[in-house]
Amino acid sequence: MKQFNVTGMSCAACSARVEKAVSGVEGVESCSVSLLTNSMGVEGSADVNEIIRAVENAGYGASLKEEADNSEALEDRETPR
Repeated sequence: MKQFNVTGMSCAACSARVEKAVSGVEGVESCSVSLLTNSMGVEGSADVNEIIRAVENAGYGASLKEEADNSEALEDRETPR
């Protein structure tokens, strides 16, 4: 399962809209969006970029969790203490 961070959601209708948009991407078998954690899990063979594009076309932001986690870790390492 691919995990994503989703930004810009503020209500249940937002998460439903993201879920519907991503579910329509070719290769997506299932999609589960959590408003509480601003995250999304996607099962299937769909291209990551197509999934992110579907979220953006729905009016929200998305990034692959691994990329976001890695960039935060890099920022932590690069910040002098």
